[in-house]
Amino acid sequence: MNVASNQGETITVVFVYQKTEQTVEMTLNSAQLKALLNSKQVYIERFNTNLKIENTVWSYAGSKVSLQIYLK
Repeated sequence: MNVASNQGETITVVFVYQKTEQTVEMTLNSAQLKALLNSKQVYIERFNTNLKIENTVWSYAGSKVSLQIYLK
């Protein structure tokens, strides 16, 4: 499953809310990605709550970069 791909200055990040197994996919620019990686919690409108970042998973395969953020 390809969850993210580099597209110039943007990356697609998949947020996974483990409690309900819902996912949200967002495209972030480099400034937004930097802010996200320095955060301890995020608000995702679809989940309608502030959630703590439990784990991040980066995958590198060839020229593709993947990022999944697991929330609790």
